[in-house]
Amino acid sequence: MNIAIIGSGPSAFYAAQSFSNNEKLKVDIIEKFFAPYGLVRYGVAPDHQKTKNIIKLFNRVLEKDNVNFFGNINVPKDISLDFLSENYDAVLIATGASDDKLLNIEGENIEGVYGSAEFVGWYNDNPEYSNLEPNLNSKNVIIIGNGNVALDCARILAKTNEELYGSDISKKNLKLLSKAKIDNIYVIGRRGPKEAKFTISELREFKEINDFSIKLKYPRELLKKFIDDETIDTRVKKNLEVFDEFYDNEKKSKEIVFDFFKSPIEIIGNQKVEGIKLKDQNGDTHNIQTNLIIKAIGYKATSIGNLKMDETNNYLFNIEGHINNNIFTTGWASSPSVGVIGTNKGRALNAVNKILSLVSHSKKNSTEKLKEKMKNNKIVFITKDDWNTLDKLEEDNAMKHFVREKFNDINIALDVLKRN
Repeated sequence: MNIAIIGSGPSAFYAAQSFSNNEKLKVDIIEKFFAPYGLVRYGVAPDHQKTKNIIKLFNRVLEKDNVNFFGNINVPKDISLDFLSENYDAVLIATGASDDKLLNIEGENIEGVYGSAEFVGWYNDNPEYSNLEPNLNSKNVIIIGNGNVALDCARILAKTNEELYGSDISKKNLKLLSKAKIDNIYVIGRRGPKEAKFTISELREFKEINDFSIKLKYPRELLKKFIDDETIDTRVKKNLEVFDEFYDNEKKSKEIVFDFFKSPIEIIGNQKVEGIKLKDQNGDTHNIQTNLIIKAIGYKATSIGNLKMDETNNYLFNIEGHINNNIFTTGWASSPSVGVIGTNKGRALNAVNKILSLVSHSKKNSTEKLKEKMKNNKIVFITKDDWNTLDKLEEDNAMKHFVREKFNDINIALDVLKRN
């Protein structure tokens, strides 16, 4: 059986791993970027290298003879979904959720307002966003959202160069961050600390940041009441206990401010952002001057070809992973984008089992037909051997104290491959 997997993030690799355990199954992973790993490479924060260790597992999958990698192929721009469906026994869409959800407020689209997909993509050298120029001279930075991505953005902005040792942040971005003139980072939540979706490990990291003190705009006595409530969820209680420790941290000239029960109602500015208007629970409003706003309010999937989205417009319409005919989906492309990397392992295995139960082997020479199509379309694709070369060069080119220097441009990557 020949299977095409579109995307090369965690869900794609979990599925490929399961398929590849059967030597009679052949898997072609098709990725729009020249590098694999999706969310792990371009979404996980550069200072979270332990989380990125899952790449070692993915590399073992790539080493298998019945798994191929085709990078720099955009579906459906370079090759149609119909072509894959016609020439493979099954097509599994595992493209994740890479579009930012919207606030739907006035001023959202002016310069200086970024979705977290864009901002995270910038500091992670995603080829689509590596050329962004966020204004790091803004005295105040506003981050909207109360999940781990909001914490990632705040932490990367607050850390010193030395605190970023051991990460894979690029030389260019490290230099820009070191010159930042940020005094205050506001993490804005629509609800309270009890409802925040932070994980305790991410919250605890803020205790180690040297240049910024942590401030909670929330009554400590009320927080303690929640902590003392025996009926409260254990995860929530542990988060609140970390919040409580922040009240006693050393005061510094620069602050990370957690501001709860505030809703953004307008972004102020003409061509560039100049401020944001927030409304509290009582309906009172106040403005904060800023030249940089990051929206970390969640992600949604991008439609492929003529495939329908679900009624929320956040992921591909499917019934238990099945879209239509021999086309399937898994991961954040198939369901709400919540959870951690390992969350999607079960979904990927379910998709594999569904494919194996519904699809029979009838297509032949699928890989050869794909290569021929790419040749005819004059699309230069990246093989897994090519990627191994680039991967080693990224590690070899790393700055002292850092783990790699990512390539972020396909033309540079192709030029490097010609010379190596």
